[in-house]
Amino acid sequence: MTEDVTRIHVIFDLERERLTARKFLHEMADQNWPVTVTGASKREDLDPKHKEVVVIERMRAAKVALVLVTPMSGVSRNVNEEVKFAKRANLNLVGVLVAGSTAHTNLPDGLHRSRVVGWDWGALKKELMPKRDD
Repeated sequence: MTEDVTRIHVIFDLERERLTARKFLHEMADQNWPVTVTGASKREDLDPKHKEVVVIERMRAAKVALVLVTPMSGVSRNVNEEVKFAKRANLNLVGVLVAGSTAHTNLPDGLHRSRVVGWDWGALKKELMPKRDD
């Protein structure tokens, strides 16, 4: 049922972590969760005045913004910008520590440490999957 599918938008550091994002998404697909990736970070040559509107509109297809937190994502311009856009699109923000990041890694502005988990499929599933009565 489509109501049970969690729609996510993936945010990652475009400058340094494209391969990490690809690996993460491949492994996530292997989990066979009811998850659909509706969008992800991508390079766009848009006028800054229009970029926010375009990206937020695209993000609204999702319910959750999944931020791949790397050692440099706290200073990544595109990650910080997209986290800000995700908040404006009213998405739930969830972070996952990847690529050598730790509990002490600087987070992008707007991503709360209590919503960040390690690259642990069980912990991530609890953050992404809606609560179900079994």
